[in-house]
Amino acid sequence: MSKHPQDGGKPMASKGLSKEAVEAAKSEILHGTGYKRPPQHSRFKKGQSGNPKGRPKAQDLGMGQRSSSALALNEAERLITVREGDKVHQIPAIEAVHRAQYASATKGNAHAQKHIIENYKQADRARRQEIRENNEWWAGYVRRGREAHAYAAENGLPVPPSLPHPDDVVIDSERGVRFSGPFDDVSAENFRNTVRLRDVLIMQDALQQREVEQAGHGEHGTALACVMLLDRGFPERFRLSESDWTMRMLRLEGVTKRELRRRLTHDWAALGVDWHPDSRLPTLSKFLAMLDQLMEAVAELEREDKG
Repeated sequence: MSKHPQDGGKPMASKGLSKEAVEAAKSEILHGTGYKRPPQHSRFKKGQSGNPKGRPKAQDLGMGQRSSSALALNEAERLITVREGDKVHQIPAIEAVHRAQYASATKGNAHAQKHIIENYKQADRARRQEIRENNEWWAGYVRRGREAHAYAAENGLPVPPSLPHPDDVVIDSERGVRFSGPFDDVSAENFRNTVRLRDVLIMQDALQQREVEQAGHGEHGTALACVMLLDRGFPERFRLSESDWTMRMLRLEGVTKRELRRRLTHDWAALGVDWHPDSRLPTLSKFLAMLDQLMEAVAELEREDKG
């Protein structure tokens, strides 16, 4: 990207990606910051003292002010034990106070109701303002990224690398920004490994089909089901089209079983998996049952989290 914006602001992330992750991505875009790479504007200039004004004087805060503020924070953040039904856990004291106030409001306490509504309106306004400001920042990032990519394509130049990719930035007016693809070097490497896993599973399915056909019994499709689940989670530009599927199937039809096994052994090993030619995936029916159990476990965790 030819030029990056220098405006500030903290991005707001939607559920599924932490606010800190979006913050880190934005910082990397703006300054290329990280370990031993402070922001450009704060780096020392050659021949210039890093502290030309000398050591600053300590701010004169009265002991009463300092101790009172520290005490207020300590008490508000102190963990206390609460019981909810049969469950006992710890929460910060300030959270317990808010819960008590909400309980009082739901029972009809007019003062508590008024206080809660005022606090909510104030917090909601601040949240929406933050979302608007950061959505504008990311909209500019997407626009500049697409312009840079279009310029490169028109002039036969390499596509400039950018993380996150402009097409992977999803801007939601209600919940803020989320990424549908990798957004830093670590997530990019994880994504590449997931693409490799999809490609290995396609080969695994081709081998599984031949073994079932030769044996005359059994079922296949587990590997293919995994491939479809993975593919649906990819950004659009990485998903396999119908022509992609057809070409891959045609190429694999011309590969012998022995060569398929050799390739699978090599490619699984590259992913850190000790695969053996006699290794078997669960049957499709067992896999689908396991998937149902997994989805139910995830749903239960989400219900507990909301509760």
